[in-house]
Amino acid sequence: MTVDEFTARLDQFGQRATDLSEILTTIGNEITQSLKAAAPRDTGALQASIGFEVTTDSLSLEMLNYGIFQNYGVAGTKENPAIGVEGGIFGIPAGYRFQFKSQTIGGSLPFPVRRSIAERGLKPKKFFSIADLSREVALRLEEEISQTF
Repeated sequence: MTVDEFTARLDQFGQRATDLSEILTTIGNEITQSLKAAAPRDTGALQASIGFEVTTDSLSLEMLNYGIFQNYGVAGTKENPAIGVEGGIFGIPAGYRFQFKSQTIGGSLPFPVRRSIAERGLKPKKFFSIADLSREVALRLEEEISQTF
């Protein structure tokens, strides 16, 4: 490799390391497809809502609000099937268990369904782990950037 080739490759590496949008878009596509395949399916609304947004240096996953309750479950007043949130996400402390609140859980569901959730809770239908997703994105970024150099 000549000095000019090395310099050109180094410039390319610098540009790729500061604008990660292309790599993050590829990773985002793969992760959202995986999440859609694993998500609980009733009407398909949750699966259809799973998407992502990329900036030059960040990847944000998106889904309907109730996806997190489906994933982690909800603690009821008589039963507690909820599992704790791992690692603290979205400003929620690690180990936090979601509790039924009429304004939060159930939305427009009929009253008997909301009451059942309030009492018995909602069993988690785990389809993602924030800790695992974060590790996957970090490893993929490291791999892609090192291949560029």
